[in-house]
Amino acid sequence: MNITKLSRNTFVALLILLFFSAVSFAQMVPLTEKGEQEAFGNLKVVSQYGHVVFADQPDKATVGILKDHDIGLVISIRGEAEDEGFDERKAVEEQGIPFVQIPYMKGRSIDLGAMDDILSVVYAAGENGTKIMLHCTHSQRAGSLLGAALYRDYGVSKEESMKIADDAGLKSEFLAKMHSEFLDTLK
Repeated sequence: MNITKLSRNTFVALLILLFFSAVSFAQMVPLTEKGEQEAFGNLKVVSQYGHVVFADQPDKATVGILKDHDIGLVISIRGEAEDEGFDERKAVEEQGIPFVQIPYMKGRSIDLGAMDDILSVVYAAGENGTKIMLHCTHSQRAGSLLGAALYRDYGVSKEESMKIADDAGLKSEFLAKMHSEFLDTLK
């Protein structure tokens, strides 16, 4: 069977989460619940909803303090070819934290399949109490993913989900328009 890279990443992430489920039994906190995570390290945009910290790109020094903030899994939704300036996967895994990369966008559009893959990992981690850092470069895509999840999976109104996406980093007018149009395809 030929497994695509995206499917392999999702499979690996689910295996990691099965491991966590053996050691953690906390209740899932819904993404609708705003958390209290403060910015730390080099992070400029940090918003916590449920068990997920939506953020911009951590640098290597910030990766070194993720455990101090109880981060148990890192999900990068950046594209495979985007340069972080260091080997993020290696740096995160050296901290003993699993790392998953699932690009949220395909070209210049939001990828519904990727959104589903990302959220399957997010929801599985929530069921076993794992706190996640989910990030992109400037938190634009991270904010969009949060807004889309709230709209589709939690019944939050389009207006409110757009406001929350903005709060979580979706500030670009161009990307906000793309995100709004994407939401229209979800219902």
